[in-house]
Amino acid sequence: MLEVRNLKTTFRTEDGPATAVNGLSFSLQAGETLGIVGESGSGKSVTALSIMRLLPRNAKSTADAVEFAGEDLLRKSEAEMRRIRGRRIAMIFQDPMTSLNPVLTIGEQIAEAVRLHFGVRRSEARRRAVEMLEKVRVPEAKRRLDEYPHQFSGGMRQRVMIAMALSCGPELLIADEPTTALDVTIQAQILELMNEIQRETGTAIILITHDLGVVAEVCGNVLVMYGGNLVEYGTAMQIFDAPRMPYTQGLLASLPRLDKRDRTRLVPIKGQPPNLLNLPAGCAFAPRCAYRMPICDEPVALYDFGGGHVARCVLYDDRATAQRPIDVETVPQAAKT
Repeated sequence: MLEVRNLKTTFRTEDGPATAVNGLSFSLQAGETLGIVGESGSGKSVTALSIMRLLPRNAKSTADAVEFAGEDLLRKSEAEMRRIRGRRIAMIFQDPMTSLNPVLTIGEQIAEAVRLHFGVRRSEARRRAVEMLEKVRVPEAKRRLDEYPHQFSGGMRQRVMIAMALSCGPELLIADEPTTALDVTIQAQILELMNEIQRETGTAIILITHDLGVVAEVCGNVLVMYGGNLVEYGTAMQIFDAPRMPYTQGLLASLPRLDKRDRTRLVPIKGQPPNLLNLPAGCAFAPRCAYRMPICDEPVALYDFGGGHVARCVLYDDRATAQRPIDVETVPQAAKT
């Protein structure tokens, strides 16, 4: 359904070009849920905005291709993209309070997309809006249709955003941090709702998050980003059971574990994310990595571990052992296997 090849997005700044996405490639199948994870600033949201062609004027995207259902989105005119956005590809933005228009009712905002893409009458668009609010389990949907965003709780506003995104039956839904700032009970309800809608409609989902617990709950495949590029990709089982990239291992090690009886301290990832104004030629994670070697400063290829599991790390290169003997007791568990 979606294939991104060598996507690069840069922003013009007073200090020079900042590269937010740096040669990213991935694909998504129909009905699949792909989780994109990484620290803030790793390029997750910019990737989504690049696909949707919603970047600000100081940004520029290039790619070998961004193909959606066989059509290259980067070659589409703005008028053609307006017909695709909302109708075939929809996006749930990070903060519903800033994404919803405070001076328009919830009903008007949902119905607007329906009228725009299907050309139906106001009454039909309003009926569709009520139907979508009921689908996302907003109580008293017909009455609340005439209320404003500030009259809804955070969880209910997020449901409204999902209803708006799904109102035109998109083939692809991009959810950018859909559960941020929600308590765990509401978060679980939102995730279950997205799973249920996907089962009913077959919509493909890209879930952007920094919460690995959310990824484990809903995602079939996981793409780990760092420094604007893919550093590891695999199924959720592969990523959680046998992470190959030290950065992925660091993300997992920094999570609290309820299944651990002993009281152990969390292990933070030391250092800071890379400077987007001056990305290194080699591994972007090298300055923060405990296993850094001279060859880490050279361009790093993806290493294939089978079953679609790949990682961008020279620990698995034969030259690594020749450069610096590695103590097997300190090598990440995944490297030993």
